[in-house]
Amino acid sequence: MDSRATHVEAGPHRISTTIFGSGEPAVIIEPAFGGNAESWREVAETLAKETTVVTYDRAAYGSSSRALDNRTPGDIARNLHEVLDAAAIARPVVLVGHSAGGVHTRAFTGLYDTEVAGMVLVDSSTEGQTQILRDCLPWRDRLFEAVTLPLLIAVSRKIRSGADRRSMMREHRALKRLTAADQPLAKRALGNRPLMVLTRSPGSSDAIPEDWRRWHRLNANLAQLSANSRHIIADRAGHYIHDDDPGLVIAAIKDVLHSVRTGNQLDDVTPTRTDPSTTG
Repeated sequence: MDSRATHVEAGPHRISTTIFGSGEPAVIIEPAFGGNAESWREVAETLAKETTVVTYDRAAYGSSSRALDNRTPGDIARNLHEVLDAAAIARPVVLVGHSAGGVHTRAFTGLYDTEVAGMVLVDSSTEGQTQILRDCLPWRDRLFEAVTLPLLIAVSRKIRSGADRRSMMREHRALKRLTAADQPLAKRALGNRPLMVLTRSPGSSDAIPEDWRRWHRLNANLAQLSANSRHIIADRAGHYIHDDDPGLVIAAIKDVLHSVRTGNQLDDVTPTRTDPSTTG
């Protein structure tokens, strides 16, 4: 699959950007905290048979420059807007946000509403989730959370996907400061624009852990951003759904593209699991 890799100027930053395929609306992929564009290549190359796909390493990942701002969701959204301008990407676009990338795509929509045609949220983080999940997380997750910043100082640049550690620390702190009051979009803010929300599998245990129940509830609330939405629970995927089940992510994005192009409601072509949070 042909692709065009380049570096574009976005404000004070120099951003590594790759454009696959052609056509509209373009699909823009926003990786997770600590993620990188390369991990989305399989998804991008498959979708490029149908439309333009843009992957990028936001500052300061990969070969992009270090960040020169506070790395708030608003900062990152404005950077993405400058990337799209510099790369001459036609709007509106379909945004795909994974984990913290979901926070950034919603911030983008809050700032540039008319430039968004649809959205796919892949096991998305939510503003204020720290306060909601803190008391029910497994001890390993709580320990990892406590040592994240020291780890960023200690680990090698390769493990950090090339990112400048100080830039990552600012992004991490900005995410952790978010509260529910910082949500940029209200219920039905997307109107009838298509929205797919994908949530990781709860695992094989019959007893659904409380941390997953709360995570699922947060994702279910995100599905209420549009009157034209689907919320699908992955059958066999963890947090990195695009690695564990790329076909599910690709199908969800294609459904949104189809809805944008035809004006039809989303077709629920992927079987939705029974919602374990409502079973007795």
